[in-house]
Amino acid sequence: MEDKWKEEIREYWDIVKDDVKWDFPNQDAELFLASIWKASKVDLEGMEVQVVIDDNNNIFVSSGTPSFVSFMNHEDELYGQRMRLPIKCWIHTHPFGEAYFSSIDWKTINTWNSEMENAVVLGNLQYYAYKISEDMGKKIYFDEDGEIKEVLFFTGEEE
Repeated sequence: MEDKWKEEIREYWDIVKDDVKWDFPNQDAELFLASIWKASKVDLEGMEVQVVIDDNNNIFVSSGTPSFVSFMNHEDELYGQRMRLPIKCWIHTHPFGEAYFSSIDWKTINTWNSEMENAVVLGNLQYYAYKISEDMGKKIYFDEDGEIKEVLFFTGEEE
């Protein structure tokens, strides 16, 4: 049986998938991101979560350690449906820190850049969305009440 945290992420995805915008995430995208963040911080007690959205709007969900997230031990995600390129969005969490793309994350983005449209990283009270083809990013900081505190825009890798 599928893990409850994965079920909840899938339920949110089914609600918002037709209206989500990833380059500059809209409210539907933020609702979905919140479900991923909850899984990472609460349900999995600080494990990283990765969600890949393929060209058919199918999602593939996995979890791992702060230094490595893959589909190992999540092989069930790869049965039944095939991941179709390009990847619309690669999302992952940094549950105990900032929303930033690490050097390993940038390596992943640069390796997949011709087959990946967007990447999002979630951190504590913030997220960073990156539109790969335009080399542009948007970072949102929230206050403790969930209200937007600051919005920053980037071109290229975040400084």
